[in-house]
Amino acid sequence: MKGDAQSYGRATLVSVIGLVMQAMAAAGLGIYAGLSDGDHAATSAALHIGVGVFVWLPLVFLFDLHRRERREAVELDRLALDEGSGVFETTEQPRAGRTLDAARKYLLPGLSLLIGGTLLLIGIARFNQAGSAFGTGSMDGVALNYQGFGIAIGLALAIAGFVFARFVSGMATQRIWAPLRAGASYAVGTALLGLTITVARFVDSSFGRPVAMDAVAHAVPIFTMVLGGEMLLNFVLDIYRPRKPGEDPRPGFDSRLLGLLAAPDKIAENVGEALNYQFGVEVSKSWFYQLLQRWWPGLIAIALLVAWGTTSLVVIEPHQRAMVLTFGSPSAPILSFGDRDGDEIGPGLHIVAPWPMTEVYVPVSSIDKGHAGGVKTSTGVRLLHLGTNPPKPGEAILWTNEHTVREVYSLVQPARIGMFGSEESVGDVSLSLVAVEIPVQYVIDDVRAFDTLAQPGHRDEILDVMGERALMRLMAHKNIGEILGPGRTILGTEIGRDLAETFSSIPTGSSGVGSDDAGIELLGVGVAGAHPPQKAAVYFERVVQEGQLREAKIEAAREFEARTLNSVASPIELPDGSTVTASDIVAMIEDLTARAEEGERGRGIVERELDIQRLLEQAGGQAGSSLISASAQRWETHMGERAKAALFQGQLASFHAAPALYMTSKYFDSLLAMMADSRVFLTGDRIETLNITIDGHSRDSNLDLFNPEVGSDYQP
Repeated sequence: MKGDAQSYGRATLVSVIGLVMQAMAAAGLGIYAGLSDGDHAATSAALHIGVGVFVWLPLVFLFDLHRRERREAVELDRLALDEGSGVFETTEQPRAGRTLDAARKYLLPGLSLLIGGTLLLIGIARFNQAGSAFGTGSMDGVALNYQGFGIAIGLALAIAGFVFARFVSGMATQRIWAPLRAGASYAVGTALLGLTITVARFVDSSFGRPVAMDAVAHAVPIFTMVLGGEMLLNFVLDIYRPRKPGEDPRPGFDSRLLGLLAAPDKIAENVGEALNYQFGVEVSKSWFYQLLQRWWPGLIAIALLVAWGTTSLVVIEPHQRAMVLTFGSPSAPILSFGDRDGDEIGPGLHIVAPWPMTEVYVPVSSIDKGHAGGVKTSTGVRLLHLGTNPPKPGEAILWTNEHTVREVYSLVQPARIGMFGSEESVGDVSLSLVAVEIPVQYVIDDVRAFDTLAQPGHRDEILDVMGERALMRLMAHKNIGEILGPGRTILGTEIGRDLAETFSSIPTGSSGVGSDDAGIELLGVGVAGAHPPQKAAVYFERVVQEGQLREAKIEAAREFEARTLNSVASPIELPDGSTVTASDIVAMIEDLTARAEEGERGRGIVERELDIQRLLEQAGGQAGSSLISASAQRWETHMGERAKAALFQGQLASFHAAPALYMTSKYFDSLLAMMADSRVFLTGDRIETLNITIDGHSRDSNLDLFNPEVGSDYQP
């Protein structure tokens, strides 16, 4: 085609139409995103489509410059043909031509950087927002009210965008209109986003709950980031790509990936050329390739029909039970080759109506709560945490450290500690705080009752709230001593009984359909941990330490008692094989003392005393040694007194036999005893003055005449 002003004018008009359609598409999708108030995917798509305005604007400007340059060239050619036109001859390039060259050199690369960077930043920002606000499977009611509007606007964008993209891509096959490929590729991207939103909204409306929009909310920003990254990469590659003289440069915002979708016929040609190159023969000329090329739409339709028909085949795994919902109402399957109980189907193969007429619903709790580990199961064990949150993995569980994300405390009565076993309130404290971790394990017993309990996102919340209420009611009657002390062992049994009564009385269903049972069965309720607040833990630990110190002292006293008793009396092995310990002997003594205090007398008491004495003597301990020593001293004293009595009898017989001699002997014995320690000095009678000097240091003299022990011949 000849590159004249009229041809470029037509391309300019098409670019203007594309600009208007791109702006209208962004505005329409933006209005829906504003009305939906929460459709993250629609908002991201509206921003992506809005950036496309900056793709069509340079195309309008570029083709308009081409049109002006062609007109200026025609005018210069006419002037050159005139005879008197020599005065107008010039070698300077026309103004439109200079502007066109500047636009190719600076405007198109700059816009490529701007558009690619903007798309990349929008994609990153929207993906981060989708990651923090979505993924929970929740959608507010406002977004659900505009499902029809979302389907309509998405379908309009898909149809209009694809038709217009095919038209523009057909024009772009001409060399002079080649820059229109950028607009065609972006129009295909707009159509693809509209189709994605339409399909996601249709799926959500068919299932009656969010199924696809959460995934689309992440997919749209990823698509935007990929497209922005491709444009930046194209800008870098265009710097090093060689070009033929006179060839128009391909702008960086012309997406090669979306260009394949804008011209799908080119894909078949490229595939055929690749096959011919690989096999070395004209594969594209074979009858099979020609047949596939002619009937591929029908083959794709048959494949889609078969894939759609497979949605009627449902396999329920052994750990699952499910419900068949036809247009939202429970119904029986068309044919069952497995377990079936009314509206519920069990493990096996079942045939139902194809999607979207029928949905097979397998109840599953929220993954955020940790139920069933995210596995769709109705018979698997689920976990519900009551009280405080479970500890963080790998964290030491101590009263004095923070081992969970957020502590939840329960109000209980204060401890009651009194003297001598009495119960008295501690000070003026009326309430106490304690953190109790109670894991509850349960399974779904009745799928329909559990399904009619509430919406899928609220069932766990209802069970959690009802369980917390039952726990609060029970904890109000407990004191902190029972929670932290030995009474904690029966707390799990009590809360399990209360939870069973609470869950069995939850009203379910709506419009008169339902039962008074939540459809669950409790498997186990226990107390995984209980502790006071972290700031008060040190004071509770002091109580425990004092209790341990008390037990240590008691054990030390018992050890001292055993050691003392063993030192007093060692164990005795009797002839019959039995053993008598010191404790047994102490018990016998206490029994003997009690009998004596009661006034019991007689031979039995004496025999009991003798038995105890013999046992103590046989034990060989301190008590036995003391008894044996006392017995020896008794006999020594007894025999000494008997000797004194016998001596007295002999002295009395001597007195009667010779009284004078006996008295004289006793008299001299007395003098001898008196003078035994006295000093006697012998002097002559001629000494007139006697002065005696006595050495006080020496008490005895060398001569002791009156000491009977000095003279060897003296006998008293």
